[in-house]
Amino acid sequence: MSCRWWALVWVFCLPMVTSHLFCAAEEIEGLSLDAEGEVDIERKLRDSKALVLKAIKHFQKVSVEDACNDFIHNPVWRIGELYIYVYTAKGVCLAYGDDYDAIWRDISDSKSLGGDSLLKTLNRAGVKGGNVSYLWQNSFKTSYVKSVTKDGISYLLGCGFFPESDEYAAKQLVKTAAEYFKRNGKEVTFALISNPTGPFVKGFIYMAAYDYNGLTLAHGNNPALVGQNRIDEVDARGKPLIKELIRIARTKGSGWLNYYWRKELKRAYVERVIDPKTKIAYVLTAGYYPNINFKTVKSYVARAIYYLKANGAKAAFSEFSNLVGEFAQGGLGVVVFDLDGKCLANGVNPAFVGQNLMKQTGNRGRLYVRDIITQAKKNGKAVVAYSNFNANAIGYFQLVDTPDGKFIVGAEFYPDSKQVSTQTMVSRAVETLEEKKAEKAFGEFSRRDGFFIEGDLSIFVYDANGTRLVNGMQKTQIWQNLLKSTDQEGKRVVNDLITVAINGGGWMEYKTRNATRRVYVKSVAKKLDNGSVKNLIVGSGYFL
Repeated sequence: MSCRWWALVWVFCLPMVTSHLFCAAEEIEGLSLDAEGEVDIERKLRDSKALVLKAIKHFQKVSVEDACNDFIHNPVWRIGELYIYVYTAKGVCLAYGDDYDAIWRDISDSKSLGGDSLLKTLNRAGVKGGNVSYLWQNSFKTSYVKSVTKDGISYLLGCGFFPESDEYAAKQLVKTAAEYFKRNGKEVTFALISNPTGPFVKGFIYMAAYDYNGLTLAHGNNPALVGQNRIDEVDARGKPLIKELIRIARTKGSGWLNYYWRKELKRAYVERVIDPKTKIAYVLTAGYYPNINFKTVKSYVARAIYYLKANGAKAAFSEFSNLVGEFAQGGLGVVVFDLDGKCLANGVNPAFVGQNLMKQTGNRGRLYVRDIITQAKKNGKAVVAYSNFNANAIGYFQLVDTPDGKFIVGAEFYPDSKQVSTQTMVSRAVETLEEKKAEKAFGEFSRRDGFFIEGDLSIFVYDANGTRLVNGMQKTQIWQNLLKSTDQEGKRVVNDLITVAINGGGWMEYKTRNATRRVYVKSVAKKLDNGSVKNLIVGSGYFL
């Protein structure tokens, strides 16, 4: 199912990479990807910086104790998910929004991308003030941090958020690798870039590095290319690809390049790095496919099914597994199983053809191939949501009946979208509640290191009377009835959430923490041990 099947048996070096539960097909098919639900990343970057600079002035005027208390409790220091956090320069947390469990936690042993010390990375950026990306709560976080000295003691103040944007991710991977290059040198950096399960891979987005002669020095998708000179390589429309990457790096230092790879539009960010020892310049790049989405994948799978029915299994499976064939389209590849889990075609890694993957597991032990087969056999199709290669993936599969037999045909993509991530998380939570006792599910929803904490996304649960049962990791309001609670504009939020959920579920927005929050809710009828049925309202959300 994954675009790099062979790597799934590895234990990934990053804590955020987890195999997740699959979602019901009708849930995902209702995704709304309108512009209204998009997050303004540039605005969040500006707001993060402005909040930190304002906080530093306050920090210098009052005592450390009063400042930390204000940052935690005074709503003027909140803009949606944005809040001020404070660490000592040695890594001890003094304030972290309303995450009280984080206070006094020492991050001096925590690691950033590539195994660097997270504390050193933050302190380094804090000297002049700047943005830094790192792993936090099972997702990528971007923070603006700045150091400040008070009474002879150094502190670090920061504010960040969890962006989901392919464009932003590609650029940040390159910039993070460039910083890593400056500190650790080319050999270590290029080796890390060439690790297909390493920190410089995010779904379809991977990095590559070249010298000015076109020699491939690192490649995150195909390490076999390392050592090959590709100076004359062109894209699907004859555009001189490597020469253009080098031209941008040499003449501009950085920039974007549009080209077609495997017949699909790809947009790549390019940046020049210079070895401080040899003064030799190199090219770092990473790209994404702006037009690959759920609609694209469904059409792609439909085309594969039509080809299978028209040409027969033998010819179709051969063509599906041809890496330069008719179905080579960007990062997409057709995957086919029989009903017993045997892989019959794989358009990303043909080496898996012939292997039975029914017992294939992710690094958390989920038998997701088995789940694909089960769901497709039951419903005729399956929409699968899981995390892999540092990104949330969605795979679309259909059960196909042909004269040659019954097959399960599908493909996947990586939707870097808060809307998709929110809706798939709620769908996973609904499935968990349907499969397990409520108390067991609530415990999983609340675990800091569990499947249901991804950056700023978490699960909340109410009963139909408005009593809060789950609020992510936060437990201060559990058992409180919030039916009459209102937002900043007087809207009865919990009452409206319940109404939306019991009428089929969907999206709603409200004002809180000086920002607009967008949430998705569903209703679950849960049978209790005494035989009675309790309606539970399950949801998650994010700030626009």
